[in-house]
Amino acid sequence: MPIRSWREIRTIAFLTLDTLFWSKKTVWVALISGLVVGLAALGRIVADLAWVRVPFTPSQAFSTLMSTAVIHFLVVFVTLFYGTALVSDEVEGKTLTYLFLRPIPKTKIMLGKYLALVWICSLLVLPAIIASYMLLYLRVNMQPFLEDVGRLAADLGIVFLAMAAYGGMFALIGAWLKHPILAGLLYGFGWEGLVSYLPGFTRKLTITHYVQSIFPHDDPAGALAMLVGERTAPGEAVLTLVLLTAFFVAVAALVLREKEYILEQ
Repeated sequence: MPIRSWREIRTIAFLTLDTLFWSKKTVWVALISGLVVGLAALGRIVADLAWVRVPFTPSQAFSTLMSTAVIHFLVVFVTLFYGTALVSDEVEGKTLTYLFLRPIPKTKIMLGKYLALVWICSLLVLPAIIASYMLLYLRVNMQPFLEDVGRLAADLGIVFLAMAAYGGMFALIGAWLKHPILAGLLYGFGWEGLVSYLPGFTRKLTITHYVQSIFPHDDPAGALAMLVGERTAPGEAVLTLVLLTAFFVAVAALVLREKEYILEQ
């Protein structure tokens, strides 16, 4: 039975991955990911040609890139773009009925779609981070590269956790609401940006709080947020992100199973 379930989930995942990969969304996401690499290349050029009076190290440039362009923008943007489209694109394209005609439970359909979401986000985001690291660190003196490679591994793991959590949230929004992209934008760039800087418990109602709690770089936004409250312990933050991911995906699967979708003519 577990083998059959995995095959059903994998089938939906591959079908969804194929659809997402060849969609126009991927072109835009690839351009944004490429922009992050371009910023790393620009940082390398600026450093090599000494265009600024205050020199900066590869570690400082990479930290700035991760804390601004990647964590607070690229991760949210990519998961929002794909997550809200998992179900809404099927509804708009009037293909959801054909998907439901397959002898596969709706909960497994959502699990397969979510798995495809994580795959494509990882394929587009993680290589961009690795390429940026190499552009900034590869020099004659390889000592900084080797010293910080462990931090790179931590970054990749944290970004993966963040994409999993945000992806689950946006998949739920996409399965639940008729116009999910607006709700996703309000959450990802509105609610999270505002509540993170409020004192008290409310900041813990955001995904970004737990990501910032385990982020290994100097993060100006995170440092400002922590002025009104302490970080969550790393172990607790990781566990919370995992539990949030499981909760969002489970509720999204439940919504897909119970909700009646009206396909407009």
